[in-house]
Amino acid sequence: MQDLDHQMIPAMGMYTEYNAEGHRAIYDHVSSILENEPASADAQVPPALVFYMTRNILRPTFILGQIPDLLNCLAMVDTFRRYAVEVSSVALSWQEYYAKELSSDPDMTLLTERELKKVQDYVTNDERDRLHYILVTKNLCLLHVYYLMTAPESCMLAEHLNDYFPGCFPGYDIPSKLLFQHGLSDSEKQVMEETYQECKEWILDVTQWEEEREQEQEQLLVTLTAEQADAAFQQAFREKFPPPLSQEELISDLDDYLGIVERMIRRLEDYFPSAKVLERLKRAT
Repeated sequence: MQDLDHQMIPAMGMYTEYNAEGHRAIYDHVSSILENEPASADAQVPPALVFYMTRNILRPTFILGQIPDLLNCLAMVDTFRRYAVEVSSVALSWQEYYAKELSSDPDMTLLTERELKKVQDYVTNDERDRLHYILVTKNLCLLHVYYLMTAPESCMLAEHLNDYFPGCFPGYDIPSKLLFQHGLSDSEKQVMEETYQECKEWILDVTQWEEEREQEQEQLLVTLTAEQADAAFQQAFREKFPPPLSQEELISDLDDYLGIVERMIRRLEDYFPSAKVLERLKRAT
C-alpha cells in the first residue's frame, strides 16, 4: 500500500474557496500520467491525488462533461480497494499463523481484536463494495448519455456509447478507452448490457420525439433565432425527458464509496505502516 500524505487527506474533505487554476493543474498532472502509462497508473499515482481529482469533478459543481474522466478515476479507486482487500486477506493469514507461534517469539505483535474485526470486514464486504462501484459506474454512464443529448459536444455521443458499451455498433470495432471495462465479471457485463438496452430504447424515443417536434415546428412556421430555438429545444427536452436519476443522490453514492475506500486505506496504513512512515515517526520521537 502506498504511503499517503496524511496532511493532505483531511484537506480533501474541506471545500472552502475554490481555486480553479490550482485544481486544474493537479487534474492535468494526473491525467497526463493516465494517458501516457495507463497500464501502470494505479501504481504511480498516489491515492490521495486520485481522491482529490475525483472530488474536483464533483465539486463545487458536478462537471457532467467530465464523467468519462470521473469513471477512470473511480476505476483507479476500485483498484486501490481491491489491492487493500488482497492485503487484508494476506494479513489475516499471517495473523492466524503467528497467533499459533506467539509463544516462540514474545516480541511478536498481533492485530488487536478491533483491528482484526476491521480487516475481516474488508474481506467480507468485498463483493458488496464492488457492486456499489459497478452500480455507480452504470449510473454515471446513464447520466452522461442523457447530458450528451443536448450538450455542445453531442457529436461525441457515438464515441462515448462505444466506450461504455463496446460492440454496440456493428462494424465499429474500436476498443473502449475507459479503465472500468477491464476485468468485468460476467454478471457485471450483464449489468452493462442491460444498461445499454435501456440507453438504446431511450435514444430511440428521443429520436422519434425530435422528428415529430421538427415537423410540428415546420407546420407552425415559427421564426426563431438560433439562440431562441436552442433554448426552446432545451426546455422542451427536459419537460419531455427528465434526468434518469438525481444528481444529488448519485453524488451521495459516490461520496459513500469514496469514503469506504479512503477509510480502508488509512486504517491499513495505520495498522501496517511502511518503512518510510516508521522512519519518519522514529525521527519525530
